This record gives sequence, structure tokens and C-alpha cells, in this order.
Amino acid sequence: MMSTRVRAPNTIQSLDVFLQELKVGTVVRTPGDFNAFSLDPAYRAMARPPILSLSLRSADGGLRKDPRPAAHILPALFANMLPEDRLREAMEKHHAGAVRQGNDFDLLAALGEDLPGAARLVPSDGSTTISVQENPREIKARFSLAGVQMKLSVMKNTGKGGGLTLPIGDEQGQYIAKFPSNLVGLSENEFAILALSEILGMDVPERELVESSDFEGIPVEFNTLSTGKILLVKRFDRGPKGTRIHIEDFAQIFGRQPSKKYDDASYHDIASALNVAVSTDAALEFVRRLALAALVGNGDMHLKNWSTIYPGDGGTPAIAPVYDVLSTTAYFPKDDMALSLGGEKSFKALTPDRWRQFANRARLPEPAVISAVEEVVSSVTDHWWHLPERDVVPATVLKMIDAKIEEMSPILDPVRFPKPPLLNS
Repeated sequence: MMSTRVRAPNTIQSLDVFLQELKVGTVVRTPGDFNAFSLDPAYRAMARPPILSLSLRSADGGLRKDPRPAAHILPALFANMLPEDRLREAMEKHHAGAVRQGNDFDLLAALGEDLPGAARLVPSDGSTTISVQENPREIKARFSLAGVQMKLSVMKNTGKGGGLTLPIGDEQGQYIAKFPSNLVGLSENEFAILALSEILGMDVPERELVESSDFEGIPVEFNTLSTGKILLVKRFDRGPKGTRIHIEDFAQIFGRQPSKKYDDASYHDIASALNVAVSTDAALEFVRRLALAALVGNGDMHLKNWSTIYPGDGGTPAIAPVYDVLSTTAYFPKDDMALSLGGEKSFKALTPDRWRQFANRARLPEPAVISAVEEVVSSVTDHWWHLPERDVVPATVLKMIDAKIEEMSPILDPVRFPKPPLLNS
């Protein structure tokens, strides 16, 4: 039996793109550092192909022409599958010598077997970038997670003692470990807002708070040096026995590079896309989540923090579960919304009239949008003040979240809350 040839990522010129086991296209780097993506003719010929990206769909429901080659960067669809900032730096160090610093294609070649969603990118010549050495220390971690916050894809050890560790080689993590950096109570903040989201009836993944001592065998380049609790979240793009469920974020859907996730789009664009591609119910669920973000002061809900998911046969989009929800104004009191809503980013400007403008731009019924916002404010008032998960949030952070909810309730729903509600003690 012949062994598969192992090649360094920086020597690979072409990657085949798969959804599960179906080939959907190829990414090629050409002389002059251009990166080109083309769909496979057999995929184009399918009557109802599984969705790689809504960005590839034309107005008539068919597939668009292949995008033009991009100079020095990957097409946005693939660039948004890669880690950013600290995790990217750590991955480049981890694969030093095989991945050139700042080279998107190199990194995609290195991490292509374990990307967000169900897409896999593997060398077109049948080789692999996954080392098969017998020495476990020489086998590299090869997962990719999008975003800026330091996070790791991890797996739970099932043997004696348990613990959490990085997947290596072709293993897959089932959880995302999110590290709190230098912001006090960041993990507890998100843990509590996720619990609030769930009690409001939103689709929220399983999660728990863990200690840094629960992690085993983490390579030094992934040492976050952060203190405090770590938020562990079940991956909703991974199913039982390593099955993959495809997802994409709205930077991918709108064709924006990661650096443009705060630019060139507004919240009504996301709502409109959900209304057309998924359903009006999905768009109104987005409104509910957006109202919660406004109520607790979450100023970081940019294009990459909203996603669609493609369960089952991958041909029908749905709004993905909630993720990356927390109060940013607990740390940055002057924070604004990440994108504009009805032409405004200031939290204090998000009055019912502003939501009506948003509804008109998104082509959603005004009464349904206003009702969704009011329902969220009412439900948060009913549940937040005695939510058990409040107890884990540091007092200084909790005080800021409480104050934001008190401030925003009469702005979002002035009829029901004509003045700031009294804090229940």
C-alpha cells in the first residue's frame, strides 16, 4: 500500500474544495500571487447542489460566473475561514518554515482539513499537508477558527482524568475554548448573556466555564497567558461522529474581506438577505437578537458574528445559532453598534422610529419588527434580574450590564418603560 506524499503548505499551488465528499471547485495560486477560485463543472450541473455560499447564487437562483482572481489575498469566501490576529500569529508560528507569515494561501493549505463549516480544502495533486510521523510531538494542530478573540478548537479526553486538548493531525475538535484576554469577567459576561439568550427562546449551543488547568498538552505558541475562567462552547458546525455541518458568516455572504467586517453593510442588509434566502421568520429572529444586542450594549455584532447554517443535505439555509454575544459597554461605555441600524450606530438613537426605518429598508413589516423589539425588552425584564448565571459575573461588570439594560429599556420600548425601571435587589 502506497503512503500519501506529504508536502509543505508553501509548496502547494492548487487546492480542491469539497463539501463533505463532494468536490465543488478549486482554488489556484498563479504567478504574481493571484488567487483564483472556480466551480467544478459537475457541481454546476447539479439540479440542487448543496450550498457552499449564498454569495455564489445569482438572482435567478442559479450559480454566478466564477469570480475574478484576487491579487495577494484569497477570495473573501475563503479568507473569512482563516483565523485573525493572535490565533493567526500562533498558527503561523506553529507551522513555521511551512507557512510564510501573512500568506493566506499557505495558511489555507495548512488548515484546510479543519475549517469552520463543512468545507475542506485539500491539495489537488493528491498529496497532504498532514504529517504522519510516529512522534506525536511532530504532528501539528490544523484547525481554523475565524475571528479576533483568542480561541482554540478542542476535544474532551474520554479516558481517565478527562481534560481538554487540541486536536492534532486529522482529529477534529467538538468544542471552542474562548480565552478572556485582559478583560475582567469576559467569559462570565458571555456565559450569562448566552444563558439569557436561551431563556428568551433563542437557539444557543451548550456551554460551560472551565479552568486553564483543565487543558493538557497545549503547545507553547498557543499559550494565551490569560487569567480567569475560559468559556467552552459546543461547536454547532460539528455533529456526532465527526460529521460536519456547513456554515458561513455574512462577510462571506456579502463578499467582504475580514478587514471590512465593520464596513459597507448595515443591519438591514442582513435582515433583507435572511428574508429573501431563508424566511421572514428568520429575519424577525435576527431582529430579536439585534434588539438583545442593543439592550445589553453589545457593540461588536459585525458581519462575522452573524451566520447561516445548512443542515441536512446542505441545500436549505437557516439562521445559525447564537454566538459571540456579550455586553461590550461593560468595558467600553462609549461603544456604539458595530453596524448602522436605520442610519444610526448610537445605542441611544435606537428608538421605535429608528426601528421603523430599519424595517422599511429591510422590507419587513413595521408592526412585526416593533413587536419583536418590545417582546425582547419585556422578556429580558422578566428574566434577567433573577437569572442564576448572574451570580458568576464579577460585580463591577454586572453593575455595568444592569445599568445598560436600565438605560436602554425606555429607549427601545418607551410605551411600556416610560422611565428607567428600578433595579430589583
